[in-house]
Amino acid sequence: MKKQNKSVRILFLVRALLWVTALAATVYWIYWSFKLYDLGYYDPYEYSGLLRPILTRGLLISLVCVGISLILRSISDRIKKKDSSNTPG
Repeated sequence: MKKQNKSVRILFLVRALLWVTALAATVYWIYWSFKLYDLGYYDPYEYSGLLRPILTRGLLISLVCVGISLILRSISDRIKKKDSSNTPG
């Protein structure tokens, strides 16, 4: 029972790190969005051409992190359910 609690905690910490990574990727492309305006890119075609690679990468990283986090959540729930069904009483 103790080993399962430890694995649930480890999964939670990994999920927390994934959410922080997703947040950092989102903040990164938002930062570059404002920075491009500060650099003087006001033309929509020029601005979108420069932001698109950063935005795509940031959104992809965020979506992958959130997806993996949800998968780890289901694994954690299965471990907790298995642990509660093995507990007497």
